[in-house]
Amino acid sequence: MIRRRSHWKTIVTAGLMLAPMAACAYNWPANGLYIGAGGGMADNRQAKSGLPAPFVNLHHTHPAWKAFVGYAFNRFFSVQAGYQGLGQSRATTAAGVETVRNRGYDVNGLLTFPLDRRVDLFVEGGVSRFRTRTATATTTTIRHDGTHPDYGGGVQVNLMRHVSFRGEWQEFRIPHNNTQLYSGSLAFRF
Repeated sequence: MIRRRSHWKTIVTAGLMLAPMAACAYNWPANGLYIGAGGGMADNRQAKSGLPAPFVNLHHTHPAWKAFVGYAFNRFFSVQAGYQGLGQSRATTAAGVETVRNRGYDVNGLLTFPLDRRVDLFVEGGVSRFRTRTATATTTTIRHDGTHPDYGGGVQVNLMRHVSFRGEWQEFRIPHNNTQLYSGSLAFRF
């Protein structure tokens, strides 16, 4: 009888000592530097208004990628800078093929709403600087560089202490080329 009590005391003591360590295993650090990268699909439904010739067939959904670096001041607020390659939209016209390519970078503030230790929701907003190139079938290139607002949101799942997965949506308000980016990314916190 005495041995059973000592076993239970040992088990309970070990459980109480290990519980905080297990709880911290998936607890994303509250502040610090992080980097990440990912890919997905860009959807440019307004590409037709940026093309100078009437189009026959428009391909407005295409592969895209992004990379970012940020700093979390606490668990609720971060500042992040990123670079996006939003792919290339193609339209077949009577004169030939015309393409629209968007690439640029952004600076955003992120507000995070923790649901539990592993899952966070976030919204983001800021400014982006994009370079849009439209190449027409007559080898004319129309260029547009500008600074525009962007915003988005998503969910972050903390896989390990310093690794998380993000699924997010962003909208870049580029004149005649408003583009939505649907992406999945891995983020690494230092």
